[in-house]
Amino acid sequence: MIDPTDPYSAFAGLRDRDYARAGLMVCEGRIVVQKALDCGVRLRSMLCVPADEEEWLGVSAGRFPVAALNRADMADLLGFQFHRGMLALADRPTPPEPDAAPPGHALALWNVTDPDNLGALIRSAAALGATRVYLGPGCADPYSRKALRASMACALGLPVLPIADASALELARGPAGGPSSGNLLVAAALVPGALAPDGARAAAAGRPVTLALGNEGWGLPADVVAACDVRVVVPMAGGVDSLNVGAAGAILMWELFRHP
Repeated sequence: MIDPTDPYSAFAGLRDRDYARAGLMVCEGRIVVQKALDCGVRLRSMLCVPADEEEWLGVSAGRFPVAALNRADMADLLGFQFHRGMLALADRPTPPEPDAAPPGHALALWNVTDPDNLGALIRSAAALGATRVYLGPGCADPYSRKALRASMACALGLPVLPIADASALELARGPAGGPSSGNLLVAAALVPGALAPDGARAAAAGRPVTLALGNEGWGLPADVVAACDVRVVVPMAGGVDSLNVGAAGAILMWELFRHP
């Protein structure tokens, strides 16, 4: 059982699934921890290198315990080489109600199993103007240590909402949902009739867009593609099999989210 108030025992072994079951998450590195604090996340305890202990004790101001270990001992405790100088244990956010999600552009993901890809997509979504992210079945945990690090904790400042299946994608149209209002649902899919990004942007005709992306190996499920209004592809030079889903998602969000 995890004792979140003991910075030494709380991080021993460091298995994401154990923290998730306890309603906790691990924030790794100064930027992620500071973002968590800025977003009002409750920190439970912190482990840092001795050089930073005084600074973080000041930040803590008694709200959470801070302990120090040198890097070698920290690596032994965690079970892997660790070079980022600090870890914090924190409460996991509660997903907002779908009706409370803000309007605007959105990202919807299916079967993005790799936490680094998931984190990169959430970070790009935040940077390129999305107001929320929807996670369908099979996605990695956005609050796992690796995903949080890859997103630079943008998953803490951007509403992340779970959706169960293709029919729930209608929620991603936003508060004014409906086929002729709210967000245009755009599936990234290599299928006949798929548009280039400028064509998909023209189809939106000024409406906000929800971009749906799937696993880079097999793409979006057929029922998700069918539930969307428009299909889009990234035109590529010959001889390249595909783009990494994080790269493709960033390109498409840049193209589709440039207008309100």
